[in-house]
Amino acid sequence: MKKQYLALVEQLEAHGYRLTPQREIVLSILSETDKHVSAETLLLRVRQVYSRANKSVVYRNLDLLAQLGLISCVDLGQGRVEYEVHRHPHHHHLVCRHCKQVIEVSANAFAALQRELLERHGFAADMDHLAIFGLCRKCQSQQAAHSGHHPHAL
Repeated sequence: MKKQYLALVEQLEAHGYRLTPQREIVLSILSETDKHVSAETLLLRVRQVYSRANKSVVYRNLDLLAQLGLISCVDLGQGRVEYEVHRHPHHHHLVCRHCKQVIEVSANAFAALQRELLERHGFAADMDHLAIFGLCRKCQSQQAAHSGHHPHAL
């Protein structure tokens, strides 16, 4: 993850921003995390390294990093926004409303939709990091078993 951290620092500086000690800690923690992380969790981790860090430092840095496109933010239905470093290729999420399972899906799965929106409506969609809610295969099957319907007929 050191390589990812260095790439983030390089991109930050390319946008004209300094690497402050607080930013360095936030970037370091984000680059070491291979999952989504909430601002609250990130703050706890930052405070393990720098006990005097306040909430606003973390939120301001998250806002800046998201604005620069270095990190993604997504609401996965947990009642909070979560963050992760941009990974290539990009991915999206299918979130089961029942069991809360999150399935990562390649951005390629939505390429046709993005093209259609542009061609048909002249709309350039920001399909950076989507969360689509529904029922996973297992929960569909369980629901079908209780209702007597075929799971794909929902």
